[in-house]
Amino acid sequence: MYKQFKVDCMPSGSKLWLLDLGRLDSDASNALSGANIAKPGLPPQEHERLGLIMISALIYYPGFGLILFDVGSCEDTIKNWTASTTECLPRIWSKDINGLPEAIKASGAGEITDVKAVVLSHLHFDHAGGLEHFFGTDVEIWLHEAEFKNAFWCCATGIEPNLYLPHYLRVDALNWRTFSQQTFSPWSGITLHRCPGHTDGSLVMELDLEQEGTVVLTGDMFHVKENYEYGRPQGPLMRDFNEWHRTL
Repeated sequence: MYKQFKVDCMPSGSKLWLLDLGRLDSDASNALSGANIAKPGLPPQEHERLGLIMISALIYYPGFGLILFDVGSCEDTIKNWTASTTECLPRIWSKDINGLPEAIKASGAGEITDVKAVVLSHLHFDHAGGLEHFFGTDVEIWLHEAEFKNAFWCCATGIEPNLYLPHYLRVDALNWRTFSQQTFSPWSGITLHRCPGHTDGSLVMELDLEQEGTVVLTGDMFHVKENYEYGRPQGPLMRDFNEWHRTL
């Protein structure tokens, strides 16, 4: 059994970097419920679009090593994404800047081969596609049990063919680790909270840093500030509006 730590501060010397892994050019209605709906009688309106950034958090944890929270998308979108996704949700990305190995190296924290564990907020293609970098390694891949089950079921049945993709959902190539509790602390000072809504098993990561205080990494619970500041939910990317509002 994996030991669950008592919640406390992270060790002295812990560090955090936010990595820019590119953007998705998205219709605003994906992130904001009701967006791009024109009033009756108006001529056709140009749809608002949003650049949704793909963020990975890189954590240096003394005595353990590097931990990633989310890993962004795959490198080859033409090969691995569906045609409708590449057309309707194009990626703005440069490998030299936004590639996961390149972004880790640019942070000065080390190389991607120094990563010891990955925690996933959820298994959508823009947060978990980068798992391809860890195929065949013993890097621990942490997520909630509900998300693991839902993602593999969706992929196997094809019910959500654009969001969960088979190229990274591989039981044979990754060192999967799950938990079923509502809160779980795999390392002292790091707490994972199940926050359903966007997906059934979505996670939020809470970091308790010695000097900086508490940092909360929310994954796709919030895409834009209106989700958080005004409680305005996401659009069709939301899977359970009631659970999302309860999580708020």
